[in-house]
Amino acid sequence: MARCAALIGLVIVLGGCAPFCGIGGKFSLSNAHIDSQYDCPYPSDHAPYAVHATVDVTNTLGSAVTIKSLKEDDVLETTSGNWTGAAGVKASGPVTDYQPKSVSSGGSATVKFSIGFECTNSGGSTRAYGDFSFKFTFDTSAGTFTINAGNRHRLNFPPTT
Repeated sequence: MARCAALIGLVIVLGGCAPFCGIGGKFSLSNAHIDSQYDCPYPSDHAPYAVHATVDVTNTLGSAVTIKSLKEDDVLETTSGNWTGAAGVKASGPVTDYQPKSVSSGGSATVKFSIGFECTNSGGSTRAYGDFSFKFTFDTSAGTFTINAGNRHRLNFPPTT
C-alpha cells in the first residue's frame, strides 16, 4: 500500500513537471496569418511592398528553442482579369526580419515577419488580381516545422478609369 502511494505521488510530481521538464513537451506552430490584400498603385514599375505575416509558437519543451532560420514558399493559386502570367507559379526565399529569434521553455510567442513582394501596374479599365498561398518553414534547435498560412494574399489591381 505504501509503495502504491509513493508511486502515485511520483506520477503526480512528474505530471506537474511534464510541461517544464520536457516530458511529453513539444514545439508547435499555429495560427499562421498574412496580409489579406495589397492594392498595387497606378502607375508603378516593380514597386516593392511587404506582405506582413504572423505565426503563433508554443514551447512546452524543457529548454528554450532557437529559431535558426525561416523560409517562405508561395504559389500563385488563381488569377482574374487581365493578369499577366499563369496560375501555379511558385517562388520561395529566406525571411530575415523575423522576431523573436527564440522562445523560452514553457513559453509562447507570436513570430512576426515580412515577405518582400513587388508589383507593376500600367493601368487598365478592368480589375485584375492574383491570389497567393504561403507556407512557412522554421528551422529550429528542436527540429524543422512547417505551417501553411490560414488565408491567402491578394495582389489587387483596381481599374484606373
